[in-house]
Amino acid sequence: RTSNRTRPAIPKMADLYAMEEDDRHHFPKVTDDDKADHLQKLLRNRFEVLTGYADMKKQTAEIEKRFKYYDKDNSGSLCFEEFDAALTEMNLGDAPKSELRALFDRYDSNGDENVSYPELINGVFEVAPHPLAQKESRRMLENIRAQIAKRGGLNGIRSLGRSFRIMDDGGNGKIEPEEMLYGLRDQGVEVERNEIEQIMLHFDKDGDGSVIFDEFLRALRGKMNQRRKGLVKLAFGQLDKTGDGVVTMEDLMGIYDVSENPDVINGLLTPDQAFQEFAKVWDRDRSGSVHLDEFIDYYQDVSASIDNDDYFELMIRNAWHISGGEGQYENTANLRVLVIHDDGSQEVVEIKDDLGLDVNDFPAIRKKLFMQGVKNIKKVEVASAM
Repeated sequence: RTSNRTRPAIPKMADLYAMEEDDRHHFPKVTDDDKADHLQKLLRNRFEVLTGYADMKKQTAEIEKRFKYYDKDNSGSLCFEEFDAALTEMNLGDAPKSELRALFDRYDSNGDENVSYPELINGVFEVAPHPLAQKESRRMLENIRAQIAKRGGLNGIRSLGRSFRIMDDGGNGKIEPEEMLYGLRDQGVEVERNEIEQIMLHFDKDGDGSVIFDEFLRALRGKMNQRRKGLVKLAFGQLDKTGDGVVTMEDLMGIYDVSENPDVINGLLTPDQAFQEFAKVWDRDRSGSVHLDEFIDYYQDVSASIDNDDYFELMIRNAWHISGGEGQYENTANLRVLVIHDDGSQEVVEIKDDLGLDVNDFPAIRKKLFMQGVKNIKKVEVASAM
């Protein structure tokens, strides 16, 4: 299960999760969600002004009128571009896109990348506030997320989800407060019972004393921004050679080198155990294949544990050998070879599409070089021979 093929690079956990020391003299970081709180107040105020501070019924009618106008395709929902256009017309579109996106994501309660009319009404009037709409719940989620990342690494949130599913004896997707407490503590999260009560307050929507754990997990991990999602789709495209949106587990496993797994290196798992863990992470429905939405879903969990967009880009590029990036975030995993030309000149060339390439297969390396426009090759040397 190990070979000379080029393999995805596994980031070091210590690099990803070095936690900053608490400094009481520093102001708390202001997030886009914090700024979206102000945008939310401005939007609510606009509808009050537009209707002459009328009652909620008239304000709702004004929202419906604008919703229908900007729902250009009559889909019954607004995509982000339509939402942006609506707020621009109301003189709120000059806010940074990241803040507009934070408000949009807050309204998009089911996570389908669209805001329906009921979601918009609920969001503007805060009928059943999204957890991200309340600073207290945001701070709580950030604290839990940071602890999970420190203890569980890249797959921490996904492991928490598996724990919840095991506890879900009734199979209804819900867990009770005690199960929530033990599930979080099992992942190394220091949480008290009063904090569990706060979680229940924010997520027990029907008041039955239980929480739909997928909704909790979705709020915990948040959404990937468009830059990250674009990189994940680019990575999937590296694997999906046929372009049909499906990659077989056999192909995926053929690329994976368990010897590079941090848990194997540290003696926490055997190679066979690491291999099985890898399979469980990806092929959740045991179908033998991975679809684009499953691939994105996995990286939603990973993304929640990485604060820096540039580092996320470096991780994706190195993991799936995607050429490119700038400065210290430029891809470093792709095979570099020394090309000696017929005239004696030399150059170091990056193989741009080297995923699964055997570093000892020189005919294949020459073919890759030729396809990149490198010609008049007399000799090629790989890094170990350079």
